[in-house]
Amino acid sequence: MEPKERFEIQLSHVCNNRCVFCVSGQMTEMRKAKPTPLPDVLAKFDEARAKGITKVTIMGGEPTIHPTFFPTVKYALELGFETIVIFTNGTRLDKQDFIDRIMAVGKDRLRWRISIQGWDQETHDATTKKPGAFAKIIKGLETLSALGQHISCNMCVVEQNYRSLTKLADLVVKYDIQQVHLDMVRPKDSGVRTEDYLDGIMPDYADLGRVMRQMFEDLAVKAPGFDINVGNLPFCQLPDWAQRIHHGGNRTYTVSAEGAGRLSVVAWNKYENKKSDKIKLDSCDSCVFERRCDGFFSLYAKRRGTEQFLPVSREKLRRSDPGQRTFVHQIDAALVALASQRFEGWWLHGADDSEFDCWARQFWVHEDGGRATLGFFPAADEGGGDGEHRDFVMRIEGWTGVSEDQLLTLGAGVFERMVETLGKEAAKAPLSAPSRERFRARRKLGHDDSKLGAAVRGGVARLLRDDHLAEAWRVHQSRDRREGDGLSIEFTGPAGARATLHLTGRDANISGRWDFGNGHAVAKRALAVEVGKRLKPRRPATSARASS
Repeated sequence: MEPKERFEIQLSHVCNNRCVFCVSGQMTEMRKAKPTPLPDVLAKFDEARAKGITKVTIMGGEPTIHPTFFPTVKYALELGFETIVIFTNGTRLDKQDFIDRIMAVGKDRLRWRISIQGWDQETHDATTKKPGAFAKIIKGLETLSALGQHISCNMCVVEQNYRSLTKLADLVVKYDIQQVHLDMVRPKDSGVRTEDYLDGIMPDYADLGRVMRQMFEDLAVKAPGFDINVGNLPFCQLPDWAQRIHHGGNRTYTVSAEGAGRLSVVAWNKYENKKSDKIKLDSCDSCVFERRCDGFFSLYAKRRGTEQFLPVSREKLRRSDPGQRTFVHQIDAALVALASQRFEGWWLHGADDSEFDCWARQFWVHEDGGRATLGFFPAADEGGGDGEHRDFVMRIEGWTGVSEDQLLTLGAGVFERMVETLGKEAAKAPLSAPSRERFRARRKLGHDDSKLGAAVRGGVARLLRDDHLAEAWRVHQSRDRREGDGLSIEFTGPAGARATLHLTGRDANISGRWDFGNGHAVAKRALAVEVGKRLKPRRPATSARASS
């Protein structure tokens, strides 16, 4: 899992490439880029570590040609950073002495982020204005892959290189690349350029969407599940692959080089900064992506117009993506609307969704102190749900300290409000709302409460208030006993362990018998203790009155 906060530092703007989109190459060409003193760099690492940050990215310019590169990497390792990412243009990766030296410094904690500015030699060398640069990267990819190093790649998408994206799938498979990030060229980051120059490096978003769709379809065949994401492309240009687009990211503190051998005094959150030169239209308010989209660059709108930026309705997205790759986007409005809802003592405490929008979870708290987790998944998910609808399935995934009635109140309320918020078309669709019968059937709770004695019924109700018991044990199923007024409860635990408890009782008395298999003695003892606590009748609190 990626850390919530990251740190990146620009050692300097000095670079040996002259990429058409980059300020560093321009500053180097103009002799305005200077090395940064090592003490200044190391002091920033101290600040980051003091914040508790565990992942650091070292970048440039080109960091590997900076005289303080190796001392910087070594110091970061000594400070205890768990991951050190080297963001490089790859021009030194063909040199065996460089590879040997960096592997000796800290092979196990290094990750490589290689800047590929075209997925073939002609495109990359033209975009970087560095003949032979692509061949050096290929040599480096071969070497790092053979060493088992983690490799990701980065590309700034410009007019000069976007058509080569159709060749991306073959390279990531051939060289064992784990992840690729594609980012739209940002005019503000491209140096001191004329407006005509900047217009000339921005790709046409409509044609770019066509090329990217082909790229994604190729990856789905050649590298299913490959980790690729696209930064700052307006969602409306490629709505059916929106799960691969993002506008923002984890909080990242960036210490930038300011040219004349100085670092910025304050580390800034780069994702907040990236919003500063974007705009949105009034019509964007009706788009299903509005909450997650920062808009498009103002210069693009000025030079190309805004006619292509049309809002996408939820129903249009659902029709264009029937397989629900964009699942969370399709139900996002309904999930957000739940934040202000209360369901008989329940309120929303937190939420989460998967990196590529495959599922969403919500964490609810009850005023009595109980908790529950609800999961939302695509309608075709094989696991089914406690509530099922044309657009989603909902599961009650876990709970503690609440009764079955309280759980069902939450599940039914959330499900009903979800369907209501998704609109008229969704409301007309067939559905299976949460019910006691469905809840019990999914968890194989087959016992009949009405046949249980009062003591057993109360004890079982307390037992089922928690989905998770000691040492990862949980209730697997229950059934009525053939004889008497009791039931049998089967538990599953760590490493496939199983145990069964047979309960009988009348009035205020409960008796039980365990069936334990071999092994897992400690875990089974822990289960027996926790179950015993829950089955024990609760005594009403009494107050003592002082005698006079």
